Amino acid sequence: MDRLALIFDKPAEAWNEALPLGNGTIGAMSYGRFQNEKIELNLDSLWSGNGRDKENPNKNVNWEFFRKQIFAGHYQEAENYCKENVLGDWTESYLPAGTLCIDAKVPMQKENSFYKRELSLTNAIEKIEYYQDDLVYQREVFVSMVEPVMAIHYHAPGNCNLEMTITLESKIRHEYTLYDENGIVLEGQAPVYVAPPYYSCDIPVVYEKGQGIRFAIGLYVQTDGGSVYQQEDKLFINTSNDVYIYVSGVTDFNQKELYPLKKAQMLENIQHICYENQKKAHMDVYANYFNRMYLDINHSLDNDRVLKMFYYARYLMICSSAPGSQCTNLQGIWNHHMRAPWSSNYTVNINTEMNYWMAEKANLGDCHMPLLELIERTSKKGEKTAQNVYHLSGWVSHHNLDIWGHSSPVGQFGQDENPCTYSMWPMSSGWLCCHLWEHYCYTLDETFLKKQAFPIIRGAVEFYLGYLVPYEEYYVTAPSTSPENTFLAPDQTTHSITLASTMDISILKELFGLYLRACEILKVEDFTDAVKNAIQKLPPYKIGKEGQLQEWFYDYPEAEIHHRHVSHLFGLYPGNQIHKEDVLLMEACRTSLERRGDEGTGWCMAWKACLWARLGDGNHALTLLKNQLRMTKEETCSLVGGGIYPNMLCAHPPFQIDGNFGFAAAILEMLVQYEEKKIVLLPALPDEWKDGTAEGVKAPGNISVGFKWKEKQITEIELKSPIDSELVISYNGIEEEIFLNAGECYQKILI
Repeated sequence: MDRLALIFDKPAEAWNEALPLGNGTIGAMSYGRFQNEKIELNLDSLWSGNGRDKENPNKNVNWEFFRKQIFAGHYQEAENYCKENVLGDWTESYLPAGTLCIDAKVPMQKENSFYKRELSLTNAIEKIEYYQDDLVYQREVFVSMVEPVMAIHYHAPGNCNLEMTITLESKIRHEYTLYDENGIVLEGQAPVYVAPPYYSCDIPVVYEKGQGIRFAIGLYVQTDGGSVYQQEDKLFINTSNDVYIYVSGVTDFNQKELYPLKKAQMLENIQHICYENQKKAHMDVYANYFNRMYLDINHSLDNDRVLKMFYYARYLMICSSAPGSQCTNLQGIWNHHMRAPWSSNYTVNINTEMNYWMAEKANLGDCHMPLLELIERTSKKGEKTAQNVYHLSGWVSHHNLDIWGHSSPVGQFGQDENPCTYSMWPMSSGWLCCHLWEHYCYTLDETFLKKQAFPIIRGAVEFYLGYLVPYEEYYVTAPSTSPENTFLAPDQTTHSITLASTMDISILKELFGLYLRACEILKVEDFTDAVKNAIQKLPPYKIGKEGQLQEWFYDYPEAEIHHRHVSHLFGLYPGNQIHKEDVLLMEACRTSLERRGDEGTGWCMAWKACLWARLGDGNHALTLLKNQLRMTKEETCSLVGGGIYPNMLCAHPPFQIDGNFGFAAAILEMLVQYEEKKIVLLPALPDEWKDGTAEGVKAPGNISVGFKWKEKQITEIELKSPIDSELVISYNGIEEEIFLNAGECYQKILI
């Protein structure tokens, strides 16, 4: 049995039991049925909207008045002003493309039958076998990493005719066209507006003729014999041989003039595919990603589940964020709702960033690129938001983005319930810039730094230098929130807007620091003096009366002590501001985590696991990961009951993919951590992981890291760098200075 496979003994009964397939551009959820199969399809660039302006129409926000209310402690007045004058419309929504419907006439399952469906993580192929009365029916499905196509192969016993009915459906308005003798095209145009499911309105889905993203899904069938005929919107197949089904899709996102050509090319391509050739090419390309890294941990039931979840995260990353595709959203690329949870958008106060925490370290740096491209697109929109909303230079974004690069604060112009809690947060641009810098640090691609990353980083820095204002002896952010959390003011009222939240200051310290390093590398002076001055005047980290790291400028208590966001710990992870040498601050972080508790949403438990790993407590980190592996089928929104669904996708609930990716990031953080020119091996190893092997882990400087351990002690080390490198390696309680010659392999075997 394949240890790295998801295996089931019956077809899926619900979406959270279906199996995800994808290549970054096309996503598919397969239920594994022979009768009445419905494979739900997504296209990564199929969103509502057309990129229209969605900012608050007030271009004369009185920021002096707004801040005066904050500094005076008039938080309710500040929030009222924010709702009326600052907040804009919702982002657009990621949409389901369609459904491939297949009805194959095979015997109904009896007691003596055998069924198995299996998704192999090593080759990204789903296989289904059905045994009935000595007859074997088989189906194989993959979404090609080579061509934008889903390929399906049905095989029936030689003495049986295979009768099938195939069609396409979509929840979006559409029409059908028949082509060739074996094909169907479903073509539609997305709505220009889809309201989030939590916002009640009379017309939540709005269509406008000639507006919205156009899309087409092509279906083509090949057989070695038998007959295929078309009728209305269906294909009918009758053959004693194998059946091959090919599905592809295109949109006109940012390429309206090329859409007719793209559609024609798509239809031409799926008519001339050789299944076996495509399958081999797919497996070769997928293996090039998947096999870059290897991890094994001593076997136990719990450890095997953890290991499979780790490999599953890498599988999902390859399938949802391949180079050239769109950035992974809250649901990756797999969404079947017209009004998806949280619009299936990019939530950038933690969730989208968490999607990519593992990318570079897990040797999937090229899968990081779709996020970096989204950041570049957003920075252009963000220049307009900075100017129109804040009257400042540079660029800014808030807690939600979409495919169009939406950058302004959302909240239905203040009409949503308490929208300031999540919307009034102009800090995501600073956090997103950290991803640009991280990619440079891992690749040392100076061309990327100079031409792509630095202009964006500089623009964010320019905005924040203008956004900071003097207060007491400091420069502070105002207004400021700690994402989605609220505090109790001295009069015991609950609020979100105040000044200089700890997360704000942590992000700015991180951003300003990396900006100065980039200037040094590129030999740029720019406004470095202003940045150095700002760093000196940012408020320090503070320890509150409960011994916790203070979340806000004042030591206000949380309205909800177990809140899912732990934003004030950004400086510990994913930031690099708080280190083990900062004993008091490390202990304050520990106290904060203890106060928050171990429960939470799926992604919340993953973040806490990463934080516990940074604190060096691998056992506690593993406890969080085990909690995250709790099985659930809950679909309704819950802020405390995370886990995984039967298909191992993370449950917020409902489904969010960030927990899958955060899970893998936590494992890597338990095994390897990096400090300035230092690689630390097994910094937070749990007692249960006494033996293991890791190969192909990436470190900054494009260094490949491999090591083995036995009885919790490192026994072998292997490092390789493309350039000459001096560094320190920490293992088994010792630190060793080493020099890596370019292209040569450094090996150390410990007896």
